[in-house]
Amino acid sequence: MDELRRVVGEKADEFICDCSNWVKEYCPLDSSNWAKMDKMAKNRLYDKIRGKYDLPEKVAGADVTEALSFQCSMLYKHWRFRLKEQHFRDKSVADAINSRPNNIEVGPWTWLVCDYWNGAKQKINVPPTQPTQELDGSSEPHETQQDPLHKGSGWEPNAEKDYEALKRLHEKEVEKHGEDTLSVKDAYMEVFKQKSGYVKGLGPGARPPKKCRVDKESNEARTSLSLEIQKLKDNATVREASLASEIETLKATNDELKTSNEELIASNDELKATVSRINIEAIKREKKLRDDMMKMFEQMRT
Repeated sequence: MDELRRVVGEKADEFICDCSNWVKEYCPLDSSNWAKMDKMAKNRLYDKIRGKYDLPEKVAGADVTEALSFQCSMLYKHWRFRLKEQHFRDKSVADAINSRPNNIEVGPWTWLVCDYWNGAKQKINVPPTQPTQELDGSSEPHETQQDPLHKGSGWEPNAEKDYEALKRLHEKEVEKHGEDTLSVKDAYMEVFKQKSGYVKGLGPGARPPKKCRVDKESNEARTSLSLEIQKLKDNATVREASLASEIETLKATNDELKTSNEELIASNDELKATVSRINIEAIKREKKLRDDMMKMFEQMRT
């Protein structure tokens, strides 16, 4: 199965055939519809299918139990449709009861004929009669009803071609990637191309978003983007102010260092001047001392 709940692969026909037989075996006919079917009967059916085909919980992102429910509900509907066409259509209630197939119990068959097919709701849904021309020229009313999947005796227009295209696309993806990597939307766009209204095809599928929803989502995206841009601008402004403050602090620190350096230079010049003065005074004292000693030596000689 794939995410569209379709049965695909080499054993698709075998799977459908087995499920059809097991639906007839496990699902009673005396149920108004699939949703009201006895849960224990459906669980036994699902267990039977899982037991043979070893299905996991999910396949290609689709819940297997939901996919089985969808497939089996369609088989159940077609089974009852075919029974109605063969054993009830254009017959009296008594003839329909007597026309019971051998493999169906009396109780469920009687309920199906008397309470369901002969019920007021089913009579309302009977399509209008259409005249059919016989060989002898007489015209007799004849009720017609179409198969839920097909119109007349064949597929709906282009349905078979579209189904085969989807099937080939799925098999191509599996062959190329080992699994179907396309989403439902991508698969529909690939096969059906873009068009207005519902996406055509078999079974449930995605519908293109309504224009109002697209506009709403676009407006929400634009609003979200505007808020994000404004947030980035605010952060940039705060960061710019912080950087400006740091630059001013660095400038002030640099000025302080420059002033301190100038003070050190001035202090160094003053120290040099002091040392130079001391050296000069020392030289003068040394010279005076030498002169005094020379005078003293001369006096002592005389």
